[in-house]
Parts: sequence; C-alpha cells; structure tokens
Amino acid sequence: MPLLVYKSERAGESTQLRSNKRDGGGNHFLTSRSCDLSRVYGLGRGRVSSDQSSIQPYLVFISLQTSIRLLTVRQDQILKSWDEISRRLSAVAERQLFFIGGAPRSGTTWLQQILDSHPNASCKGEGLFAKDLYPPLEAAMAQRGKALETKNQALFQHTGGYPLPKPEDIEFLAGTAMLLAFSQQSGDKDCQAFGEKTPENVFYFARFKALFPRAKFIAIARDPRDVLTSAWYFFRKPAPGDDNREAKIAFIRSALPSLAEGARTMLAFGEQHPSAYRMVTYERLRQDPEPAVADLFRFLGLSDSVDTVRASLAQTSFTAATGGRPAGVAQNGAFLRKGVVGDWRSTLTPEMNDLILRELGWMFSYFGWTP
Repeated sequence: MPLLVYKSERAGESTQLRSNKRDGGGNHFLTSRSCDLSRVYGLGRGRVSSDQSSIQPYLVFISLQTSIRLLTVRQDQILKSWDEISRRLSAVAERQLFFIGGAPRSGTTWLQQILDSHPNASCKGEGLFAKDLYPPLEAAMAQRGKALETKNQALFQHTGGYPLPKPEDIEFLAGTAMLLAFSQQSGDKDCQAFGEKTPENVFYFARFKALFPRAKFIAIARDPRDVLTSAWYFFRKPAPGDDNREAKIAFIRSALPSLAEGARTMLAFGEQHPSAYRMVTYERLRQDPEPAVADLFRFLGLSDSVDTVRASLAQTSFTAATGGRPAGVAQNGAFLRKGVVGDWRSTLTPEMNDLILRELGWMFSYFGWTP
C-alpha cells in the first residue's frame, strides 16, 4: 500500500501516513505509529500512543487534510478543464448526431467507414454505449440509491435525508458520456456530424432518440443467408473439409430469433420516426453505391458532391480495406471475408435455405431480395 506524504506548514516537517483501516461509516484512518503529531495537532510531545481509538478523531482530520491538499493541487486546472469540456460538449450536441445499427456481419462496419470518410463527419465503431455504458450506470445508480435510502432511514428520518437519484439521472450521465466520446473520436477533424456504430444499437434507437431528439438513425440490412454465411466463417472458423451440416443447422437455428427481432425492431422504429430514419441494404451499397451514399450524406446534412461520394467509396472499397485483395476472393475467418452478394450458395444447402425462408421469408419481399 503506497504511503502519502503530508507536508506540515506549522511543523515544517513531512509526515508519512499509511491508510490501512476503515471504520463502519466508511472513513479511512491513517494509523502509522511513527508519526510525530505533537506540534501539528496538539497531542503532546512524543510518539503516537498505541491506543488507536484515543487518537482516531485526529487521524480522521489528518486524512481529510491530506485528501484536500492532494485534490486542490490542480484545482484551478480541473475547473478550467471542466469549463472547457462543458463548452466542447455543448458544441457537439448542437451538431448532427447519428447512430448506426444492424445485424452483425450485415455491413455495419463498411457503412460506418463510408460515413467516417466524409471530410465533415466522424463515425467510429464500436462505442458499445448500449452494452457497456448503460448497465454499469444503472447498477451504480441503483447501489447509490440504496445506500442513501439506508442512511436516510437510519440517521436522518427527522430531516428527510439526502435526495435519492432519479431515473432520468442515468440518461443524463449516459448522454454526457456519449457526447464526450463523440468529441474525443473526432480529433482535429472539422465535423458537422458525429456518429457511432454498434450492431446492437437497433435495440436502443428509441432510447437514443429520447435522449437526443434531433439525432438521426441509419440501419443496414442484408440477405440473412449471406449474413449467416459470413457469420459462420467468422465466428465458427470451420476447418477446410469439415462436415458441418448439423453444426450449421444448429448455428442457423440459434441466430434466427435475434435476426428476426432486430429487423422488426428497426422497421418499427422507422415507421414511428420516418424523418429521423434511413434504411439501406448491403446489396444496394454493392450494386449501386453512389446514389445510396449520396442520399445518406444528404440525410446527415453533409455535402453530397460527386467528388466527395466517389472519394469516400474509393477510400472504403473492399480492395482498399484489405490491402489489395479484390472482392470475391475469400479469406475465411477474416473480418473482411469476401465482400460479395449471394455467396450463401457456396455454403448453405437447400435444406438450410428453406429453414431460413420459413422463419424470415417476410423480409425478402420487403427488401427486394430473391428467395
């Protein structure tokens, strides 16, 4: 356990204090028996008594003084930093915020990179706001509320005690954290729009919309057979020549419910908030990319000039992203495996195709895919 060095102005000497004990109320005690406290705290001359209980109030005072001195060393810097950060976050909040979601292996990363390549946009992935930000905040605020309520009931019934956290506090803290992340991800880029991509965002679109009413939302969909084929090679990484019929069927069955739920969730959101929502398909981005990308740029209030669109597509092409490997040349197990439409035929059997169509056939007419 590290030692803290407390500089006494009155005594003109340093005292080393070790924190190694905690009382029931949560106070830390500094219990080094070799501390000369005589002139500083009026305990009389000589060494500290071995009776810790007799000097604990003084040691608590030492602990508080030590903490205050350590915390106020950079007080001015912290306050200036807080003001600066607050102004920066307010500026980010005034820009166009957007969120991308879709099934894993449906092209969410490619879409994110296309939007990030615009000279006036920043879009990174994956911020994991839904998965790894909200749950810890909810747990921490619940724990704090419980602790405050216990203390209020035990000690402060006559005054009402300290106010308990409100449910909306979680949203405010989460929103602040997101704005901070947006401001950090952009670097020195002059951004008119800030976005984040995580596939599971589709389940949180409504929550993000309530938090940022002016935000926009982009979903991407892909033929689920190609999604499952890509996912099979990336997540399962089968060895060449393996007979994986039963494993593939089990894999497909396990994935179908979440694919259906995700698709229905994002379509329902689009029906509720049509002006804040765009849907694009992987197939359209592959087969007719320029109009699709131009529409997305306009949707976010960004320049959709031909030169800008073509530069973004060139910068994020499959060949550029893989370091020279052209689309259609597979590298099983790689994050960017093959980059084509309809590759499911090389992997899935007619039996597997029928299974997918029975569960997700409704998606094909909606998105224009060929069964």
